[in-house]
Amino acid sequence: RVLQGPTRPYKALQGPTRPYMACYGCSVLALLLELHGTLAETALPGHSIDKVPDVHQLAQMWHLSGTVMPSYRSLVLTPGVADRIGTVFNRYPLKTNDFEVSFTFSAQTRPASQSALENDGFAFWYLRENATEVVYNPSVQHAHNQDKLMSNSWQRDYAKEGLGLLGYKNNFNGLGVFFLNTKGGRTVSLKTNDGSLTPEVGNGLPDRNQHQFDYHSGGDHTVKIRVTPEKIEVTVGNLPTLQVSTRSEPGGYIGFSCHGGDRTMPTSAHERTALLELKGLKVTNFAAGPGEETIAQAEPAKVLTDAEKEDILSAHSSFKDHRDESEAIKELTNMVFKLIVESKPMQSQMTQALETLSARIAKVEHSFGMLRAEIDKKTGHKLVEEFESIKKELADIQGVASKDTTDRGKKLESLHADIEHVHRTAASSNDIGGSLDNLQDSSAKVLEQLQGEHKRMFGVSIVAIAFILIAGLSLYNKFRCWEKKHVL
Repeated sequence: RVLQGPTRPYKALQGPTRPYMACYGCSVLALLLELHGTLAETALPGHSIDKVPDVHQLAQMWHLSGTVMPSYRSLVLTPGVADRIGTVFNRYPLKTNDFEVSFTFSAQTRPASQSALENDGFAFWYLRENATEVVYNPSVQHAHNQDKLMSNSWQRDYAKEGLGLLGYKNNFNGLGVFFLNTKGGRTVSLKTNDGSLTPEVGNGLPDRNQHQFDYHSGGDHTVKIRVTPEKIEVTVGNLPTLQVSTRSEPGGYIGFSCHGGDRTMPTSAHERTALLELKGLKVTNFAAGPGEETIAQAEPAKVLTDAEKEDILSAHSSFKDHRDESEAIKELTNMVFKLIVESKPMQSQMTQALETLSARIAKVEHSFGMLRAEIDKKTGHKLVEEFESIKKELADIQGVASKDTTDRGKKLESLHADIEHVHRTAASSNDIGGSLDNLQDSSAKVLEQLQGEHKRMFGVSIVAIAFILIAGLSLYNKFRCWEKKHVL
């Protein structure tokens, strides 16, 4: 047919053109479907962890216990210590059952580790139960108890509460991806449970759904876990995909747990497990709608000044008193050292000054010795011996005076005794008067003797003082003469 137009005819679409239009429509429809699927992929930051963890996001969204700790380059699941566990579980459920989990980890075996420890490994969990509520109380009461860690009794308490599978429940309800280091080799396995089974490492694990996988090589390994409503697929590096058919519902919880293994000998220092680091976790939602709860972001932490910062470990450690004593001893040692350093120059100066003074005193003594010899030579007699003799005579005079005073005191005491005796034995007033006369005569004689002795002692003292003054003036005169003659 020919369509007539106002100016020129147009031919209608012929049959051979229709198949091309159908193919074009199919391509557009496929592109739209692919675009819709691409737009449906949304990252879930609340369930993801950066390679360098944000400690504020970890504290808000995740529960960490045991050996798990953030570092400047990764999230350390275990630092390589046997007989220790660590867990990290998200506090909030996933609101989707169509998502993918991708995480990267590395496990570096220590050179000193020479034997495979029992029950050594870690697991990724996708659970139908709130794992944080399961492990919170046991971790606080047992895994964070210093006494139980030192006595290694925490494992018995964990086993009593059914937490014997790499730090989590044996009868878990959900999915576990297990990376185990056993006597049979290193493996990765996939196992689901509805809570009816109680597998253990070596008894039910590794599961038959497994691959041999040396994850202790020290390199980075990437694991992808694809969860759909009908099945779960796990891909580890270039290994074949592990798959399990199971019904998945929204509301599951994800996380990790690890165990450093059991020592075969309590004092075996060479039995060390691997350093296990999580270097990033990303969760992507493929279902329509939000994949996680909207959590209000915590306000950024206030930047504290050096004066406002507090050393939490130091302030609340059980060794705080011992540390305070050590700090006090250290300060005292520094003070003593400072005192010694500061007083050393002063001590040296004092020592030098004392030595100089001693030398000067020795020179003065030598000069006095020479002066005494010169005086003796000029006077013709030894003045020093004469002064010593004068001092001795004065001392003798003092001794004699003291003795005379003592004797007079005794005589007075005897006189008083006689007076008392007279009073007692007097028979009449006449006898008393005669005795009093005799006593008066005796007293007069004693007074005369005392006055005579006093005058004599006073004269001797005057003579001695005059002699000393004359000798001193003579010596002074001699010194003046020698000075004028330039003897000194």
